[in-house]
Amino acid sequence: MIDEKIAKAPVTGSVEQVMTELVHSANVNAVFGQPVEREGATIIPCSEIAVGLGLGSGAGPVDERGNSTGGGSGAGGGSRGRPVAVIVVTRDGVRVEPILDLTKVALAGLTTGAFMLLWLGRLTGLGRKGKGPSFTQLEKAIKA
Repeated sequence: MIDEKIAKAPVTGSVEQVMTELVHSANVNAVFGQPVEREGATIIPCSEIAVGLGLGSGAGPVDERGNSTGGGSGAGGGSRGRPVAVIVVTRDGVRVEPILDLTKVALAGLTTGAFMLLWLGRLTGLGRKGKGPSFTQLEKAIKA
């Protein structure tokens, strides 16, 4: 009985409509922008499109009179696009030039640096009081 109420929920039609619109938003025109001609070259912008959708519903128990004591439903979705490259077409040929996201590069560098410092400290015995031998101490013991 609960499943029937969920299936008949008014949000179901809305979800189908939203999902259809989201899927249609991720089409070729969203991925490849309008070509621009400059100084004998045609430049075509390229994007990455991501689409997401979530929904849920529920119904409360039915009382002695057959009335539902509560329930609800909801849905949400969205799409995101970001530039990833440009295609440059000239008389000499076609080339793809990626767009570099400096924020991601900087974050990767900071993460790598922090990881390296952590392991260098661990291997050299910094902060190892009462935690057993360091890598250097083990190396000396093996050589002895």
